[in-house]
Amino acid sequence: MKRLLIILSVISFCTFVNAQDETIEHDYTGSIILNWAPLSSFDTYPRIRLGAEVGLSQRISIGTDIGFNLSNYQRGSYNISWNDRSYRIFEVRPEIKFFFNDKYRARWYSSVEFYYNYLEETLEDDHFYQDKGEIRIDYDKATYQRSKFGAHYKFGVSLRMGSRMVFDPFVGIGFRFLDREYVDVENPSIDPDGSTDWDEWIWSDARRYEGNFWGMNLAAGFRLGIYLSK
Repeated sequence: MKRLLIILSVISFCTFVNAQDETIEHDYTGSIILNWAPLSSFDTYPRIRLGAEVGLSQRISIGTDIGFNLSNYQRGSYNISWNDRSYRIFEVRPEIKFFFNDKYRARWYSSVEFYYNYLEETLEDDHFYQDKGEIRIDYDKATYQRSKFGAHYKFGVSLRMGSRMVFDPFVGIGFRFLDREYVDVENPSIDPDGSTDWDEWIWSDARRYEGNFWGMNLAAGFRLGIYLSK
């Protein structure tokens, strides 16, 4: 929620700053923009997210972002100290934008974004739950795999900063489908207490729950872009 309020404040401020140039029109058909989403580098699973956007007409563009990691990172959990964790992540996000105007500085838009996110992480000396929390499995080492599918309806503004730079803040809402699985489990053992402790329903890392899950998903962030043409 805090990030959402920050993004909305930035949108309002930048639109006000650029309001004087709203009467300038520009030909966006065939324009190409290379994008970078910097907030992905500070996510729970940090990654590089790059993309490209092509203008099909004055009011429609299509684009795709691709995210991936280059190295391991340090990640903590709720009940252990910081540890080095080995993980791989890949995501792809095709998007189609519908612009409300074709002005030069501030182009408001709505968009539909689809996404697929795959994560694979090696974990040690931990546990997970089968059957939506009914059975607890302790292990020495395991590979956690998560596939995430979904779609967002987004609202944002493409702000022209100078002749080549673009600032693109957005917010959105949609749905997600998660498929979580633990494979290559070493020395698994069923915890004698069986089900989830009450405090773990509140504080436990969601990745511990194996199975399929539907839910609502929020999107908020910004992209920095540069025009290659137009």
